[in-house]
Amino acid sequence: MNWTRTHALASGVGLILLVNAVALGGVAWNRSGEPDSVLSLSQRELLRNNDWYKENSGLSLRLHWRTPSRDDEARQHNRGWQPALDSQKMAELGFAMPEQVDDDSARRFGRQQSRAALLVLELNGPLHEREVQLTRKRLDEARQAADAAPQNARLADERDFIRCELDSEEKTDTRLLLKDVGLDLQALRARYPDRQRYLIVHGQVRPVSNYYQHIWTLGGTASSIGTDSLNVPYQWRERLDQITAQPHRAADGRAQPFVAEVAFGKRLEPWIQGIDMP
Repeated sequence: MNWTRTHALASGVGLILLVNAVALGGVAWNRSGEPDSVLSLSQRELLRNNDWYKENSGLSLRLHWRTPSRDDEARQHNRGWQPALDSQKMAELGFAMPEQVDDDSARRFGRQQSRAALLVLELNGPLHEREVQLTRKRLDEARQAADAAPQNARLADERDFIRCELDSEEKTDTRLLLKDVGLDLQALRARYPDRQRYLIVHGQVRPVSNYYQHIWTLGGTASSIGTDSLNVPYQWRERLDQITAQPHRAADGRAQPFVAEVAFGKRLEPWIQGIDMP
């Protein structure tokens, strides 16, 4: 091996060590001091990543959240797509909003680049209770319609479908919902001070324009960053692997229960502090 190859190899190894040191330093800093929030998340909010075994012997979970449903008033106003983030929120996040919405301006709006933002997620609070109540209301309406026309199979199927939706809403669907989006961490924390109910993570917001029945709707969608691979510490890995594997699910197909204490640190990056499971 000549000097040039030796020098290149040493430089490569040094670069790898430097990158690893920076990464470990970032992890250490994120976990230093008091976390920004600590929440007890169940199997409803933490889903197993099924492809973990293809790469290594670890086990990881991903954060599962959703956006709130539209209410009846919004549906009546516009039965087309409605954004998770409305035009006012998009303007607050720095997106250029057209003064007059037409075909050209709507398309220009939708071509803007995504922007970084902070997402506020609410756990098992008023937003989830609202989802349950909305589904119960839909079920009551579907029952009345089916009872009024007992020979109508379509109405009966719709009633049964919504009944299953309510069962999922109450027992299995994630209770973690998008509450707000902003740019200033301190301002968001002042607005949502409960650190055991509201977590804040980094995310991206993408502008979307939709045309439905001669109406343009401008808004945005949000996605979280750094929440799709929470490493399960070794001491809980084997047992959690057992209860989250498909053959060990309950007879009705539901995931076995567990509760993980998840902290979000200075960089708003999550890690698992502990897991309680049967």
